[in-house]
Amino acid sequence: MMRAQLAQFIDSRIPSQVVGGTVLRVDAARAVCDVQPAEAGAPELLDVQLRAVDDGSSKGFVLWPVVGSPVLVGLIENDPNNCFVVAVSRVEAFTLATQTDSLAALFADLLAAIGALTVTTAVGPSGPPINLTSFQQLAQRGKQLLRS
Repeated sequence: MMRAQLAQFIDSRIPSQVVGGTVLRVDAARAVCDVQPAEAGAPELLDVQLRAVDDGSSKGFVLWPVVGSPVLVGLIENDPNNCFVVAVSRVEAFTLATQTDSLAALFADLLAAIGALTVTTAVGPSGPPINLTSFQQLAQRGKQLLRS
């Protein structure tokens, strides 16, 4: 009992701390995840922010962690209800977007332009690239890795 009270007193004096844990769930629509801290008996940390702040924006940079993977979580003012992901060990996907564009859109547009590429020849325009399937496969891989 005394140990718990001492720990609570010390924790209240620390403005922020970082704890390790395992990702239980990821909510992509809200850009949050739930984390089970590594400390035995510690309660789940719910709605841990994947973005710096919850401003309703889908812009910026987000690393989407793999469910079941280790993460480091920062507790602001030592409040388990005000947390953010500091680092991830395994990434399922990522988002990189400005106010006007995203890496996912840029990649998709680039591969679509390559797929539609024609070259003027002496007998007229060429057909689609002979390796169009390769570009389509790259586009599919890009959709899995990049989120807009």
